[in-house]
Amino acid sequence: MNDRNFRQGAGTIAKIDLNKVPRFSELPIKPDKPKESSWGVFGDDDELGCLNFLTPEGVIEAARLVRKGSVFRLDTKINYANPPLFARPPARHNIMSFESFGLLGFDDSLDSYNTQEGSQWDGLAHVGSPRYKAFYNGVKSSEIKDGPGGRLSIHKWANKFVGRAVLLDAFRYRISHGRTIDPLTSEKYSLDDLKETAVAQNVELKPGTILLIRTGWMQAYLAASPQHKAAMAPLGAFKACGIEDSSAMVEWFWDHRLAAVGTDCPAVEPWPWDFSNEGALHYRTLCLLGLPIGEQFNLEELAADCAADKRYEFMLVSVPMNLEGGIASPPNAVAIK
Repeated sequence: MNDRNFRQGAGTIAKIDLNKVPRFSELPIKPDKPKESSWGVFGDDDELGCLNFLTPEGVIEAARLVRKGSVFRLDTKINYANPPLFARPPARHNIMSFESFGLLGFDDSLDSYNTQEGSQWDGLAHVGSPRYKAFYNGVKSSEIKDGPGGRLSIHKWANKFVGRAVLLDAFRYRISHGRTIDPLTSEKYSLDDLKETAVAQNVELKPGTILLIRTGWMQAYLAASPQHKAAMAPLGAFKACGIEDSSAMVEWFWDHRLAAVGTDCPAVEPWPWDFSNEGALHYRTLCLLGLPIGEQFNLEELAADCAADKRYEFMLVSVPMNLEGGIASPPNAVAIK
């Protein structure tokens, strides 16, 4: 279909011809917009970015992929990383009794919970451009705030993140071809790695696809000894693999009309990444293209099932936190096959 319903702004629906969405080489659409940015493509007030490629028709198509009723949770357990990554404090779980009120029952709370402590979607308010001093679609830092008036808030995604997803098991592909990689270092997966994996798996990237990439980092981290995890905890010592931060990579994402990209590694791109590098993948995706990126997904059970039945496409349902003004969220995601 060339015509699709695109949700715009806070949730209104507009009709856009896919043939009229510019290719990456044609960006930006106005000379005053940043190079390689999609600012204005979905409207000057748009806050959804590439999630506009998720449509009601796409949800119906995704539902048709459910054939055996298998459900795979993609979130890590809270506090799975011990010590926590990036010097974040651990969440503290409190269980509170109602006994003093004469009721046999409990409540619980999480103190110091960071919405990015484990599996996460980075919201579009997470990172702005150091050159343009703005976030996606030109939103200024003063507009990023708590409450319903906060621009680029994660809560605006809460009922929109459903569609067809595919897994590229790049780690399995490389290992099977004798090309080893140590996920606990800052090695890179190239665009060719991803393209070759897609061909080997017979995977098609259709408009509105949610792309998941397995790099092997989560498997390697979970298998590491407590001593190794402790040694990785200091920021200066921590390293992780990721995908290359090239213009060609984001061109591939955009020209395939991907709705989002999620990985099992901590930063999508290799860690550490240079915050002063204007070509860093976080800037290219979140800020310039409005492309959500996900990190620390647990793709292990899903990857094993895909390898067994040779089906790498499935329905993905993700329900980010309904937090007005939220910056990021655990994905609360399941893959359904």
